[in-house]
Amino acid sequence: MIALKSKFNRCLILPKYLSIQKELRAFSATGFILSMTLLGLVGCGGGSDSKSVTTTTTKEQTETCVGQALLEGASCLKFQNREAVVYKPIEDPTAIALLLHGAPGHPNKVMQLFDAQMLSNKMSWLSVAPQGGAGGTWGWSSLNDGEETSNLDVDYVSDLLDELAAQYNVTSNKVYIFGYSAGGFMGYKLACLIPEKLTAVITLAGQFRGDFEACPTSTAVALHHFHSPSDTDVPMEGRTFGDITSVENTLNHWRLINGCAETSTITENAGVTSTSSATLTTQWDNCIKPVSYSSMANVNHESSYLSEVLYDIYKGSL
Repeated sequence: MIALKSKFNRCLILPKYLSIQKELRAFSATGFILSMTLLGLVGCGGGSDSKSVTTTTTKEQTETCVGQALLEGASCLKFQNREAVVYKPIEDPTAIALLLHGAPGHPNKVMQLFDAQMLSNKMSWLSVAPQGGAGGTWGWSSLNDGEETSNLDVDYVSDLLDELAAQYNVTSNKVYIFGYSAGGFMGYKLACLIPEKLTAVITLAGQFRGDFEACPTSTAVALHHFHSPSDTDVPMEGRTFGDITSVENTLNHWRLINGCAETSTITENAGVTSTSSATLTTQWDNCIKPVSYSSMANVNHESSYLSEVLYDIYKGSL
């Protein structure tokens, strides 16, 4: 009882307590004890004297995108049940750079290969690398066969471009496709089926797949193709498996679309890897939009490409 009185004195409600105590004399001893117990519970704070404890998680969680750790400075966009790695410039983006990975491949790899963060910082582009979804082991449904069912990735990319332009307030309709290997295959398919949405296609070690009759477009798109005669994974002459067309026939098709002359200008550039001696770039004359081919000396398909050298070479095609 003394302890209870002390508690009530601290709460400055002793008069109220004494009034209640007087009324409680009518109750039995058992009822009195029960009532005082309840009064002790409500006390002066609406609960017990013990302080509430907030639990915090101290272990940092690594954010992931498309199943891998997110690159520093990047964010992860979820769209139509797929994810995409995104680098956003400080200001409103002036264009979209869409980077397409190889197979097997990952958005992080193609982002680093072309230095997507540099494109965002230097060019104020929104750099986005989505995951392929409909191509199975090919990464993308890149075969040009005229079948509607093989255009699922084209439809996805088209919708994604619309979403990016709206969500990130892109200030122009310029879109640059960067494709490596199987991503290059897909870049050509996009140039066939949605050329009106594209400004330029830059492909590295990946050419056209399928039948040119399934690519009936007459809409010109700027094109720059990088390839090495040393590439045995995706050879320049193409191959039957995968219905991969030769680089020569691929370029001839787009030279025709872009109305290029037979004449061209050849420029020698630096090697795109630390072990490559040079890169010879051919740009055809009088094209509606540029068509260029860069032959990389002694470069394997899987190489440590120098993104700044690649940029210095292809920027003339933009």
